[in-house]
Amino acid sequence: MNANHHFEIGKEHVICEDYALSDASSTCAYAIVCDGCSSSPDVDFGARALALSAKRSLLRINGGEMTADLFGKITIRNLEHIGDTVPLHPQALDATLLMAFVKDKNFKAHMFGDGVFFHKTATTLRVVHVDFENNKPAYLSYYLDKLRLKEYEDTCMESKHILDISLYTGTGEAKDAIEVENYVKPFEPVTFEGLVEAGDIIGVMSDGVNSFKKGDGTEIPWNQMVEEFIDFKTTEGVFVHRRLSAMKRRLVKDQITHSDDISMAAIVV
Repeated sequence: MNANHHFEIGKEHVICEDYALSDASSTCAYAIVCDGCSSSPDVDFGARALALSAKRSLLRINGGEMTADLFGKITIRNLEHIGDTVPLHPQALDATLLMAFVKDKNFKAHMFGDGVFFHKTATTLRVVHVDFENNKPAYLSYYLDKLRLKEYEDTCMESKHILDISLYTGTGEAKDAIEVENYVKPFEPVTFEGLVEAGDIIGVMSDGVNSFKKGDGTEIPWNQMVEEFIDFKTTEGVFVHRRLSAMKRRLVKDQITHSDDISMAAIVV
């Protein structure tokens, strides 16, 4: 197996607030993306800390049985006292957490917040896009502050909007297109599991995929950009870094920009 990741700052940001991690061995691999909330302070640090905490949670259970909800709560509780040693703002951990794990031909993926999950096979591409009404994700960090948690529950408990699409690879023809409203409540993670074959690619990316525009200001639909993100020419070495770097060079040439940070982590079975 192979795994790789990459993240880049958005046009409207002064510091990148996305972070990504990945690693692979002969038997298992993980891919993690965290996207910090732009309106909260110190989230560049917070997104990185959350990604590292998720890595710790994964390695401790080694892909063992654990509900997605418990995985998320353990991951954020790992960081409960980080402010005792680092002078962080209490809202620094406001970040989404997207992760995928592959072991023994099985995969699991958990999405705590908005973003994209994808599973590409030799013949199909499954893409799951999650967003929140009013762009207010339910961050795991709310579990560390009872007052913020209650305020969110009282004022922002809109359900997620989930679009789950399967396409025939190479043709773009839709195999299935399922649009799901009120699939889960905000704090319930969107989670998947299933089987993988050799050559499959599993990955996650931040919601920066929603922020691309042409030079004239015309927005580019996120689903068009997803296919651009995962148009891997090869999957050797640092394949995600190579793909996003090449994509960025072409988009700059075409005067296409992304206002938000972008990040992706992926696993090749």
